[in-house]
Amino acid sequence: MSRSCEGLKRDSNWMAELDQGLIFQSSPASPQVSAPSDVFACELVRSNIGESFKLVEKLTPHAKSIRNWFHSFAGTLSLLGSRAFNKEEFRQDSNRYEKLLKSELMRGQLQATYRSGDADRLDRSRSPLVREGYSRAVRTGLWMAAADMRTEQLRDALKEKAQQLDDFLVFPVSRAVEYKGMTLTRLSGVDNLHLSGLHSVYIESLRVQLILKTSVTLDEMDGHLGRQGLRASPSECAEICAQSLVRKISEGDILGALKSLNNAFHGESATAVQRGLFETHLAPNTLMVLEESDPLVGSSLEQLKWLRQAYENCLNAGTEGLPFFLVQNIQVISHLMGDIEEFAKPSLPATICGDLTDTLEDAAHLIFKAGIMAGAQSQPQAWSLLMEHFYQAMQDIHRVILFQQDWAGRGPGLRSSVESLLLSAPAGGTAGLSMDDAQALSKLLTVERAPHALAMLEQIYASLPGQNSVAYLAGGYYETPGLFKDPVCFDWVTDPGLIEKDFVVLEPHPNNAAQFSVHAHDPVALIHHLFPRELKSGFDGPRQCTVVMDVTLSHLGESQIRETLLAAKPHIESGRLNLIFLQSGTKFVQNGMDLVNIGYAAIFNQQPYWADFQASMVDKRMYVPKGDEGYIARMLSGKNLQYSLAYLEKVRRNTALLRTLLEAEIAWGHGRKNAYEICVNTDEKTVYVSFRLTDAYLAKTLRKTEAEVSSQERAALNAELYEAKFLPVFEDLSAVDRSSFGFNITNFGECGETVRITLGIEEPSLLKEYAKRIIHAGATIYSGLEEI
Repeated sequence: MSRSCEGLKRDSNWMAELDQGLIFQSSPASPQVSAPSDVFACELVRSNIGESFKLVEKLTPHAKSIRNWFHSFAGTLSLLGSRAFNKEEFRQDSNRYEKLLKSELMRGQLQATYRSGDADRLDRSRSPLVREGYSRAVRTGLWMAAADMRTEQLRDALKEKAQQLDDFLVFPVSRAVEYKGMTLTRLSGVDNLHLSGLHSVYIESLRVQLILKTSVTLDEMDGHLGRQGLRASPSECAEICAQSLVRKISEGDILGALKSLNNAFHGESATAVQRGLFETHLAPNTLMVLEESDPLVGSSLEQLKWLRQAYENCLNAGTEGLPFFLVQNIQVISHLMGDIEEFAKPSLPATICGDLTDTLEDAAHLIFKAGIMAGAQSQPQAWSLLMEHFYQAMQDIHRVILFQQDWAGRGPGLRSSVESLLLSAPAGGTAGLSMDDAQALSKLLTVERAPHALAMLEQIYASLPGQNSVAYLAGGYYETPGLFKDPVCFDWVTDPGLIEKDFVVLEPHPNNAAQFSVHAHDPVALIHHLFPRELKSGFDGPRQCTVVMDVTLSHLGESQIRETLLAAKPHIESGRLNLIFLQSGTKFVQNGMDLVNIGYAAIFNQQPYWADFQASMVDKRMYVPKGDEGYIARMLSGKNLQYSLAYLEKVRRNTALLRTLLEAEIAWGHGRKNAYEICVNTDEKTVYVSFRLTDAYLAKTLRKTEAEVSSQERAALNAELYEAKFLPVFEDLSAVDRSSFGFNITNFGECGETVRITLGIEEPSLLKEYAKRIIHAGATIYSGLEEI
């Protein structure tokens, strides 16, 4: 066992540090207090977690993927339970305890994107608090548990009228939601709450929406909220759950705390986890820890020494000449953590310290292993698996960085990080943006944030006064048009019809892989098209326009962003243009770590002309946990700029290479005996490759002419072959179905009539292996047609 953990390592070996037996320990502060009659309901002392997890293993075949989560979560609950005797001290530290539990609840939360089989195969640790799907679009167990906890609060507020709540469904949301024309009642709080005669109610203090069960189903509302990004984020839901758990534990209601999570678990793991936690509750025990520190608050000097050594070993492991994914990730954590002794101030809980030390040791070992493999002719499978394990280690380290920044209450603000990226420039300026330009634009800048990028865009649109005619450029994110009333799609930024619109959305690098042909959009050309004459005076005509640039597949530090600002500056200053850079922080900003959900917008406008818009944006502002915002601000700040730009550039180069390899064999319109063809994409900075079944293959398979094959038939067959023939080809590699982009490792996603490949930061040898297998899969599918 690693000495760094001092009995706190999160695996089955942890049990070696436990004293077996049911031992009651009275509170040191009250040595004369006798044991309560229901000792187990009040105690939960240092539980026998290893024994409890054996029960989980018996009840689910996927126990391996949730083992780390279970040990960690149950261990923290166990330590918290032992403090419940001294209620005053417990309440004083309750805020810290909430942050600890939130971190445990979020462990592996957004990694729901891995299917159970892939998680098991790759030794990936997932949380059982999720359903399959991709973050914002999946109803998480935490969301369901948060709804239960808010419902409990509402019942307490309603008191004798609590039965009124039986007629409603309760939804944790980012802000009030208009739904199906129902009259929406807004309440600031729960004082004198009365629900009789109401249909849809939003309560600001709890950020929940209540809707009559007769008007909506859970699945309907879940889908509606998901499409607009208005479901409360996993991080916020974790906060809600942690607050409720700590409150119940402080009241001695350990069993009630565990039961409050019942609806958080879904599928075949649900019963296993519930029974495992209950078994933990029934088998209290003692854990040997050093007396010099409270493991829930700080670490011993010995632990911190081993942490420092593990950190230095990891940073000095020697990445020179090794693959990019090793070098870049180590550079990032070095920047984010800095001096390890300063990082651990003012304190670092022993449980967190043990996790971090072990993970740093794992990362150093993988770097050493990579050095050996680099000198040998290693197989693609070996590199793929090593990369996956290193990626897992980096995610665990980033999780601790996120926790510690929140725990210590430090970190840059999002506004300062965004402004620095957009407007700061070396001496002499960059891309034509002078210091005078930067200072002028700084006065016109506002930065807003929301739990999701879609929610941010919806807030922007809803904040504009009057009826707005909407245009969006082709190839953008598929859910974007659904946010607007009667949007019109345009293929090119120079289309004359754009002149008539007062709300325009474009992605310079579109990502709608469901389309067969995609091209880039030049934002500078769009600005020149919308405002052909540079106006130096104030706004003096009827035309005002909001342009939203979704730069999720870009970086705010890229030259194209500053070129756009330079072109737009006179029109912003004139009051005509409201220019907004929108970005999802869940993608490239996190360098693929996939830890938090957030969307943010850098808004440039002349306040006197856009005062109503600005006021409405403030009024509709949504809650984002400070820890999430701080982590993203840190990822955007300082030296990390060069590392993040290198990351994005590596993904783009990999995308171009894979496309070249594939087009050599299965280019659009090829005549070979292969069922797949690469879709057209002329964007040189795209981050994905998509392909589809050829018209000829579909016609022969369905025994129709090519013109008779419908989109529905194409999509159905594509989905069937994707599952049955395509994914199995990659079952010995770490490239899996994850349905998104920006990760370290390449992933796939079925997109209706196409399949999308979003590239990671692998070395060329793995890309060549991917290309070979994709081409082989298409040939195999076609050969089945010949057999028929």
